[in-house]
Parts: sequence; structure tokens; C-alpha cells
Amino acid sequence: QCTDVHMVSDSDGDDFEDATEFGVDDGEMFGVASSALRKSPMMPENAENEGDALLQFTAEFSSRYGDCHPVYFIGSLEAAFQEAFYGKARDRKLLAIYLHHDESVLTNVFCSQMLCAESIVSYLSQNFITWAWDMTKEANRARFLTMCTRHFGSVVAQTIRTQKTDQFPLFLIIMGKRSSNEVLNVIQGNTTVDELMMRLMAAMEIFSAQQQEDIKDEDEREARENVKREQDEAYRISLEADRAKREAQEREMAEQFRLEQIRKEQEEEREAIRLSLEQSLPPEPKEESTESSVSKLRIRTPSGEFFERRFLASSKLQVVFDFVASKGYPWEEYKLLGTFPRRDVSK
Repeated sequence: QCTDVHMVSDSDGDDFEDATEFGVDDGEMFGVASSALRKSPMMPENAENEGDALLQFTAEFSSRYGDCHPVYFIGSLEAAFQEAFYGKARDRKLLAIYLHHDESVLTNVFCSQMLCAESIVSYLSQNFITWAWDMTKEANRARFLTMCTRHFGSVVAQTIRTQKTDQFPLFLIIMGKRSSNEVLNVIQGNTTVDELMMRLMAAMEIFSAQQQEDIKDEDEREARENVKREQDEAYRISLEADRAKREAQEREMAEQFRLEQIRKEQEEEREAIRLSLEQSLPPEPKEESTESSVSKLRIRTPSGEFFERRFLASSKLQVVFDFVASKGYPWEEYKLLGTFPRRDVSK
């Protein structure tokens, strides 16, 4: 099919009728359908769950621009902060926030030629946590501005709010600094791969300097904490040893007290028995007794001490045993030996 193209001079401009007056779109004249009509939204409008919204964003981004693209963090912005900023100092990263806008003329070029460039994808993967949001729909835009105000302050939120549609996409580079989050750079869509890489590397240089300080502080803090833990452990062990020693001493003292009580009770029992035996002994016969059978016994103790007593010949041998026991030598513990002839009288 052949289409006639007419050239007119400036003077004929008043007679020229724009194709749009006939309801014909420029793109349709050249056989190009409007991209807005072909595309599914990057993110559902009024997205309630940020994780689900990011899943759709990632799927749609891959569908449009291929699989070579930054790995977008799936989750809330707060979760992305946690992932990037709140681990150990050596593991921390910068946070990159990609703000998409389907109505910007720069979006397609920025995504396909810069954001999906292998060098950019690799550098972001190694050094950044990348989070994304779609600013096309007003409800989603308002939600991000609320998040932005909460996390970065009203100045940054106002900066993003005043960006015109054709200045999108935006690429925010965020660095966590202790209790605050600092926006290092806001990169607009009208950039080149080299300039984007340069600004990423510049941000990384600032971050690396801060990270080294954080690593040093963290190492010193961990060293102090290790020393304190070791001191606390040594103190705990010392207390445990003191407690064990004290308990052992208390057990020993308790055992000594118990044994002493037993000894005293045994002594008291022995003394009671001795006194009972002493009191139960029959009277000692007098030397001038008229009775013909009086024996005088001389008894030597194991210690060499001697004691004597007179007994009636009619007395039973048990009286002798009781006499010896009344002197502190119970017959259950001692033997009574005769000398001439030598024999065990106890039996």
C-alpha cells in the first residue's frame, strides 16, 4: 500500500490539518501501537502488601526488559533497611531505590540500556540492596511519599514530590548512618551508563569510608564485649568455686558436727551406762571382813594404769565385768585376761 506524502511551505501552514484532528494517532500512522495499551501495570494500584507488589513489579519488569536486571528486594521498605543497614558492619550494603514511571519518555531507555546493562546489574548485585516502587499511579505515588517522609524526612520527600514526570525514572542511593538514613544521591532518568556507574562508584566510595569506621568501631566494641564476657565468665567461675568451696566447708562442718554429736551421745550413753553399773555394784567387802572368802583383784588397764577391788568369792564373774566397765572399759570392747594361768576370763 502506498501512502502519499505532501510537502507544504510555511505559507501553506494554515491550510495544513493535523492528523490528530481526524482522530489518527502518530503512532498508528506508522503502524506502531501505543506502548501504554500493550503494557500491564508494573504494580497494582493501591498496593496493600509491599511484598506482593514487588513480586508483580519484578515479574512485569522481566517481561518487558528481560532477565538481566537488578535483583529487586521482595518485601517492605523497612525490611530492605534491615537487610542493608542492620547486619554486621562487614555485611552492610548501600540501598538503591528505583522509582519507576510508565508515563516518562525516559523510562524505556533507562531500563533497557542502563538499568539492565550487565556492568550495572553486577555492580548493584555486589554492593547494593535494590528496592523498587512504581510511581505511575497516584495512590502508589502518595504511599511512597508517605514512606519517604517517615524514613528520610520531609526535605527528601519534597524533592521527589517536585520531580516532573519526564525526570523519571529516579534512582535513590541511601546509606545507613547509625540512627539515621542519608540520601547520598538522587539520579534522574536522563543519564548514561557511564555516568550512572560513576555515581554508583562515588556513593560506594563514601560508603566504604564509613563502613571501615563502622567495622573498626564494631571490632573494638566486640573486643570490649569479649573482654567483659571473659571477665564475667572468670568472675562466675570464681563465684562458683567459692560457692562450691563454701558448700564443701559447710558440708564438712555439718558432718563434723554430726559426728561430734554422735560421739557426745555415745559418750553420754557410755557414761550413763558406767554410772549405772557403778551404782549397781554390790558394796566392796571390807578388809577386816569376817567372811572367809574375799578376793582382792588387781587389774591393769591397756594404758598401764592399775586399780584394785575386793570381791566376795560368792560374787558372780559378771560383778567383776561390771566393775571393770564402771571404770570405762566395757566388756563388749575389752577382754579380761587372767595371768596365772593366762586365759581369757571374758569367755
